[in-house]
Amino acid sequence: MSRIDDMIKENMSDDGTILNLRDKYIGLRGTMEVAQKEILKTVKVLTLSGNQTGDEGIEALVECPYLQNVETLNLNQNDIGDEGAIVLANATNLPKLTSLSLFGNIIGDEGARAFASSPQSKKYIKLDLYKNQFSNDAIKALTESENLKNCEELEIYRE
Repeated sequence: MSRIDDMIKENMSDDGTILNLRDKYIGLRGTMEVAQKEILKTVKVLTLSGNQTGDEGIEALVECPYLQNVETLNLNQNDIGDEGAIVLANATNLPKLTSLSLFGNIIGDEGARAFASSPQSKKYIKLDLYKNQFSNDAIKALTESENLKNCEELEIYRE
């Protein structure tokens, strides 16, 4: 059994619906390995904050065939930039995702605008983009987005 398998086993709820891998520092390789695990099929809440996944790790997660039931995804403080944000904003492989947290990453204007313009954003009840690196113009695009008009919690302050 790999280190990642052990981590998943130790941090999965008894019913298999919650996986909390917060601050495990698994990096890109670990994120890519997690994304290969069939055990994720039952997960509804996935926390991967503080793992230095970066944009490539986000691509691996979005391509994961086992995250169809994820409703809440926490990717706070993972060095995610515009590229990762664009991939997430346009992800069709996360059909039940309604709560996405990207607090404290390095998302700029391009990534913020991707969420504003993506039809996938219509499903969000919560979108947390607090403490990222986008401008007031991007904030305006988010707050005026028709795709985010049903979002009950849109966290966008930069400071």
